[in-house]
Amino acid sequence: MKMKEVEFSSGKLVLRGELYFPELTHPPAILVCHAMHSEGFRWLPLYRIFARKASERGFACLLFDFRGCGKSEGQFDYGWGEQRDAKAALEFLLSRNQVDATNAFLVGRSLGGTVAIYSLVNDPRVKGYALWATPPDHHQNIKSYIEKMRGKLGYAVFLLLSIVDRVYEVKLELFGLKLRPKNVRGKLMTLNGARLIAGKKHPPILLLIGDEDDYVSLSEEKSYENSITGRKRLVILPQTGHTFKEAEEKVASVTLEWFEELQSTHQHGV
Repeated sequence: MKMKEVEFSSGKLVLRGELYFPELTHPPAILVCHAMHSEGFRWLPLYRIFARKASERGFACLLFDFRGCGKSEGQFDYGWGEQRDAKAALEFLLSRNQVDATNAFLVGRSLGGTVAIYSLVNDPRVKGYALWATPPDHHQNIKSYIEKMRGKLGYAVFLLLSIVDRVYEVKLELFGLKLRPKNVRGKLMTLNGARLIAGKKHPPILLLIGDEDDYVSLSEEKSYENSITGRKRLVILPQTGHTFKEAEEKVASVTLEWFEELQSTHQHGV
C-alpha cells in the first residue's frame, strides 16, 4: 500500500487530500466525502482506517477536504459548493493512470453522503454508494435535533435568528465552523437526498448507521431505506454512534464487502 499527499483544483480553489494505492494495477476507485467539520477528513480516524483497509483489499482510495475544511482553500458552503468539489475529486481520482477510470464507488458520511448523492448519482462511472449516518432530509434532521437539544422554543429562536441574520450578521459555531443561520436554513436545510433519488434509477446504496447515533435517528434511516426503489441494504451497527467510534473496523469491513459484491456483479454483467 502506498499513500501520497495530493492537491487538485475545484474551480479556482485548491483542495488537498491523501491518495491510497494498492499494489494491484488499475484497481477500482473509492472516493470518500467527509462530514461537516472544520478539520475535514483529518478530524476523524475512521477515514484513514477505511482508506488503509480499502487499499489492502485492492481499491484505490481518495480522502480529501471539502472547501473551507482541513487543508483546502475556500469557505464552507453548506453542501452546495461542496458538490463541485466532489465532482472535481472524482475526476482527479479517475484521471490517475493507475486507476480503472470506469469503475468507482462513493462513500459519504452525514452531510458528505448527501453531497455525494447530489453531485454524482447520475455519473455512469459510479457503481455503488455507501452512506454512513446520512439523514434523508436535512430540514427534518436539523429541526428534530434542535428541538431535542433546545425544545420547540429553541427551534423558534433559530428561525428568528435566521431572519435577523439577513440584516445583522449572526454566527453560530458547530463542529469548528462559523455558520450563518440564514444559510443553514436557506442552503443546508434544503438538501433532501431521499426526495432526489425517489423513483429514479440510481446505483445500489448501502445505508450504515450506529444504533446509538445522536444526530441521525434509526427512524430517519429506515425512512431513507424506504425511499430507495433500487438495490439497497440497511446495516445497523450495535453500540456505536454518529462517528462510529470503536466500530471503525466493522464499518470498513461491511462497506468493502458491499463494494466487492457490487464489483463482482459488475464484472459478470449481472
